[in-house]
Amino acid sequence: MDTIRRVEELSYAKGISLAQLARMSGVSNSTLKNARSRNYQLSVDTIERLCAGLGITMSEFFDTPDCHISGS
Repeated sequence: MDTIRRVEELSYAKGISLAQLARMSGVSNSTLKNARSRNYQLSVDTIERLCAGLGITMSEFFDTPDCHISGS
């Protein structure tokens, strides 16, 4: 999963910018900008803080159609 893309999707759905989300969650805006520009994944700690800022759980963060694993 592309974690920064997921953060962007969720913040867009909530009608807030990444800068606003950074302030709301206590994550530096530069962390989000660097993740986007350098295409790296966010740490679990950062995702937890962003989820708190978004008012969602970690399960909700990772609950996307592309994350479901089908049984074989």
